Amino acid sequence: MALPELTFKIWEGDGDEYFRWIDMNRLTYNANIIAREADVSQVVFIEADRSQQFRYDEAQKLEDLTADIADALGLEITIEEHWGTSRTLSYVDFERMESNLFACYQALGGIGERIDSEKFRVIVSATLYASSWSLSSPCYQDIDVPFYHGDAEAMVWVSHHADDQQRYYEREGRLTSRVIAPRKLRVWALGRRPRVDLPIRIKKGVLEMNASITLRASGWQGEGPYTQNVTIPSEATDAIIGVWEGMSDNEVNQFVEAMIAPSAINGTTVTLRALGTKPTIDITAKLMWNEAEVV
Repeated sequence: MALPELTFKIWEGDGDEYFRWIDMNRLTYNANIIAREADVSQVVFIEADRSQQFRYDEAQKLEDLTADIADALGLEITIEEHWGTSRTLSYVDFERMESNLFACYQALGGIGERIDSEKFRVIVSATLYASSWSLSSPCYQDIDVPFYHGDAEAMVWVSHHADDQQRYYEREGRLTSRVIAPRKLRVWALGRRPRVDLPIRIKKGVLEMNASITLRASGWQGEGPYTQNVTIPSEATDAIIGVWEGMSDNEVNQFVEAMIAPSAINGTTVTLRALGTKPTIDITAKLMWNEAEVV
C-alpha cells in the first residue's frame, strides 16, 4: 500500500478550538498508517465516540506508538510517558501529538501541509501506480482515503497535471471506483491495464461548482495536442469536463474523439487540451470545478 495524503491539524490554544472524538480517531488512524509504512507494528485502538473522545490509556498508546515510529526513522521527538488521571490536558498535548506524527509522515515522503484545527480537508491526491494493479481481470487497486466513513460516496478523477501519456492510459483504462470499506477506495481499470503511474484526485461527494461552457471550433490553438482557454466565475483548484444531456450526438462524438480534458488551472482560467481529433464544430460541454481543497 502507498502512503496516502493524511490530515494533520494545528493547535494554538484559541478559545474556539475543540478537540473532538473524530480528531482522536484521525490521529490513531494516521499513526497506524505511518507505522505500516515505517515497518513498525501497528496498534489496536478503540474507535472513539462522543462519550469517550479522549482517554488517557489510548493517549499513552498513541504516544508510545509515535515514539516507536520516530525511533525507526531516526527522529528525535519528545512524548508524554506518564498519562494518567492526575495529569492535566491542554492544547499543548494535541499540538505535540500532531507535530510529532507530521514529522514522521514527512520523513516518509508524505505530502501536504498541516491545516487549522477548525478546518477539514475535502480533496486529497493519490497515485495509481502502474506496478500496483491486481492480476485479476478487470484489474484493480485499493487506496487508503482517510476521510471516508459510512455510506460516503467518492468522486475520483485524473488530475489536470496529467501528461499526454497518462491521459492516454486513463482513456484506455476506463477507470471506475467505489468505496468498499471505511477509509478504503477501490479503483478498477475496466479496459487496458495502465502502464504508467496515474495522478488522481479524490473528493467526498461531488465538485460543488459547474457550468456549461462552449468550446468554439475556431478557438483551438496549436498543431496538436490542441488547447483552448475558458473562463469560469470563481477561482478553482481542480476541474473536470464531461458530456451532459444538453449535447447533441455529434457534439458527444466529437468530444470523445477529441479526448478533451483540463491541462492547467490559473485562477479563473482553465486550459483544456484535445489530445485526439481537432473538433470541427462548437461543443457545449459541462465543466465542474472545486474552489478549495480545505474548508
